[in-house]
Amino acid sequence: MAEEFARQYRGLILFGPFAPVDPEEIGVLEREIGQAIPPAYRSFLEVANGGTLEYSTRVPPSPEGDLVSFSDLHRLGPDQHGEYGWGTLVGEYWELPHSWLAEQLPVATLLPIARTGGGDQLLLDPAPNRHGRVLGVVHGLPEWTGLETRDRWGVLADDFDAYLDGLFLDPDVAKEMWSDAADQDPADPWRQVVEQWLDSGLPGWRREPWAAR
Repeated sequence: MAEEFARQYRGLILFGPFAPVDPEEIGVLEREIGQAIPPAYRSFLEVANGGTLEYSTRVPPSPEGDLVSFSDLHRLGPDQHGEYGWGTLVGEYWELPHSWLAEQLPVATLLPIARTGGGDQLLLDPAPNRHGRVLGVVHGLPEWTGLETRDRWGVLADDFDAYLDGLFLDPDVAKEMWSDAADQDPADPWRQVVEQWLDSGLPGWRREPWAAR
């Protein structure tokens, strides 16, 4: 598997590009949040920093919960301009008390670690007595959409490894990703990575009508 396109972690395939982890930036983040980064999340960062995680979960965690993909991972260290801005762990932590989430949760100990394309947030609670539990928050939509207008949230897992182990590949996301990759040459590295992602997360996908090319 081409390193620049993807990496593997706990049986999941993460899409790049990836950014190196500067140990000094670990210290910067820990000083800001006033806590050590939970070991499970730190190990993940060392592999996945800057990448995306195209898997889904449910918020709240029940069969009736919203199907959500917190695919956009916040990165350790500054952005391309050398600043702790949007999409960086430090920048998102600074912004959290001023966001809509502050109206829903006691945000003092929470660290935003990922979001959806629609702005729903995945948060880590690094407080020692909570062992790095993971929470998901889904923002309510405007009334004119006819969809759920209430904000919903839930504890998704007791630690970050358990969160990763509970993720799954949404067939609708799989269909969309394959539609983008299928027209590429079979030898194209990006197409090969998408095929490996599908093979590992959705066995039997090649028999689906949308997979025919």
